[in-house]
Amino acid sequence: MNTEKSYSRKEGFFKSYKETQIFFQTWETTDPKLQVVITHGHGEHSECYHRLIDFFAGNHINFTAWDLRGHGKSEGKRGYADTFNDFVYDFEIFTERINTLNSENLPVVYLAHSMGALIQEKYFISNTDFRPEAQVLSAPLLDFSLPVPGIKQIASRVLDLIYPKLTLWNEITYEMLTKDSEVIKEFEKDNLRHDVLSASVYLGMIENIRLVHDQAKKIKIPTLIQVSENDPIVSTASCKDFYQQISSAEKRILLYGENSKHEMYNDTNRVNVFKDLKKFLEGFLK
Repeated sequence: MNTEKSYSRKEGFFKSYKETQIFFQTWETTDPKLQVVITHGHGEHSECYHRLIDFFAGNHINFTAWDLRGHGKSEGKRGYADTFNDFVYDFEIFTERINTLNSENLPVVYLAHSMGALIQEKYFISNTDFRPEAQVLSAPLLDFSLPVPGIKQIASRVLDLIYPKLTLWNEITYEMLTKDSEVIKEFEKDNLRHDVLSASVYLGMIENIRLVHDQAKKIKIPTLIQVSENDPIVSTASCKDFYQQISSAEKRILLYGENSKHEMYNDTNRVNVFKDLKKFLEGFLK
């Protein structure tokens, strides 16, 4: 990262659900006016957002990001959790950590990508008294872009019973994430990324996708959704449906063309995506 001159960076661990050690890092700027909390998606980790954070250098925004259990520098078998709700409990504990880190009582915006967005929405729907300033959802996992064959769903339930800790390839390639060849090279060298998924996590995704859609009207905070017009991993149509269902008085969904891929913050058109994000965040500066 090239943020050393613009941010004071710190990192650490906190003890989370089931005594799991969770890694987090912060980037603090001078004269901050907003706190943004980042929850990454499946297979990646907090450092994958360095381009986004670099873009906002000098914009009076502090950033905090964490690694999900089984991801990045956090404890846990790669791609595995006993249940999907383990991630949600970690998220809840991390929100408490944010209250401690946010010593200047800055307004807080929660930004989450893909599976991280599903985790975030599950928590917000289950805890309607929790009202951050706003939220951003990047390519939220609110359904899959292609239907999952019934045989795979049956096999997942069998594996969850017989081999609960078995993880298998998630069938996602780097070319589905970005068109940027330099970013792909970075991904290939990144030993903190992984491409495996357990049946328990997959089945939890399916269950919570249904729940989040069924209870979407409970979301009332200002919301920005950023997603590709034809995301190769998550269903763009499901994002549009969710946008229509939420009760937020202030909400916006932005669709990106140019053959935009799943990780828009790491894709070739990322500057335009960052500019749209900046415009939204500027409305919440203290």
